[in-house]
Amino acid sequence: MPVGFKKDLQYYRFCLYGFLKNLRFFEAFLVLFFLEKGLSFLAIGTLYAVREITVNIFEIPSGVIADTFGRRRTMILAFIFYIISFIIFYFSSAYSGFMLAMITFSLGEAFRSGNHKAMIFQYLSIKGWENQKVHYYGHTRSWSQMGSALSALSGAAILFISGSYAYIFLFSIIPYVLDLILVIT
Repeated sequence: MPVGFKKDLQYYRFCLYGFLKNLRFFEAFLVLFFLEKGLSFLAIGTLYAVREITVNIFEIPSGVIADTFGRRRTMILAFIFYIISFIIFYFSSAYSGFMLAMITFSLGEAFRSGNHKAMIFQYLSIKGWENQKVHYYGHTRSWSQMGSALSALSGAAILFISGSYAYIFLFSIIPYVLDLILVIT
């Protein structure tokens, strides 16, 4: 089936957003980072639990905020939360700091989730390409998957070169700042 949409600048911006968003260098090493900081598995489990609970609690309020103030502004807020969480992770060495970082990261997740897809579908509607949702979103999503694939390898390289799990969080700031700029513009 031929593709009925044009790969314009916005298409490439959506692809770049997905690629950068999934450069989560820390993700494959988060448990090891916590172990290096001396946390028990129980403490690590509670951090993950709080992260997931916080995301679920804020899903609906973040949707209301996105509907009220706009998806782009909500996405900007999400990336600010992400960046703050990475900074907290880098500087923290205690459980309470990691809890704050996880909650802040969760707010980023809650405010980001669903917004990008809604922005794409709204764009397709404006262009009259509603019948191309599967193709268009699939194409942009494939770039997200490429970001995920590159993420673990890049995280391992950062770890190997720096010798510290903490630096993974500093380097994670870079793609999120770039995504923040992309969403702002």
